[in-house]
Amino acid sequence: MTNDRYAIQDVLSRYVRFTDDRDADAQSALFTEDGMIRFFSRSGTEPYKPHDEPYIGHKEIRRIMEEWPPLPKGVYMHHITSDHLVEVDGDAATMHAQFILMAAAAEPEPEGGWPEAVQGTRGTISPVTIGFYDAKLRKVAGAWKFTCLDVLNNLPIVAS
Repeated sequence: MTNDRYAIQDVLSRYVRFTDDRDADAQSALFTEDGMIRFFSRSGTEPYKPHDEPYIGHKEIRRIMEEWPPLPKGVYMHHITSDHLVEVDGDAATMHAQFILMAAAAEPEPEGGWPEAVQGTRGTISPVTIGFYDAKLRKVAGAWKFTCLDVLNNLPIVAS
């Protein structure tokens, strides 16, 4: 049971790493064949509203990962997750976790390199959104996979 708990947390850790790295193939492989991801958002303490239709199956999950969100050149996403609540019932499980999404924008290196007097990291880090991951998982061939991942943004999503 304890090993299952860590393996389930590892699925979410891989999901956020693959999201940050924009690795759509690796990310979609974390889902069952009929797995889905759904995005929700809210304003303040209002109920969550669906942002779009669910993305179902590896092909659709891969497509949304490749297309959204568009990032300006030099901007990198970085997810932080915490407070993982995991419940295991045989080969089924649920997990609830909090997340913070940060954007990191590297300062471009000047032509000719950095002056000797410049030290430390160069760029900015800005919070983008916060929310929760609510996940249902199933053990398939010994590996935990998402059957449904709900991304609950606590800020409104405005996108065309």
